[in-house]
Amino acid sequence: MNPMPPPDCSGGSDPLPHAQRRARRPHGAASPLRRSRQQRVVAGVCGGIAEFVGARPSSVRLLWLVSLLPSLGLTLLAYPALWWLLPLDGARRAPPYGR
Repeated sequence: MNPMPPPDCSGGSDPLPHAQRRARRPHGAASPLRRSRQQRVVAGVCGGIAEFVGARPSSVRLLWLVSLLPSLGLTLLAYPALWWLLPLDGARRAPPYGR
């Protein structure tokens, strides 16, 4: 009986270091997830997700619409939550209290 090798703790089978994996991301994906000012229809959530992953905003919107039925409406609840949680692209952060 042959014992199993220890699990790979490097994060998968990708042999590249973290910096090189990060360089392979689509342009703009290194920035934090934010709502988009340019690609907005309602609140810019789908446009911001599209900019983050490097996809077309119309594709993300279509995927969101198609996911409504199989998710039993959970994506409908997720949209206002993301609207509230994600900062607007280019929005200034509020200064800390006391300043």
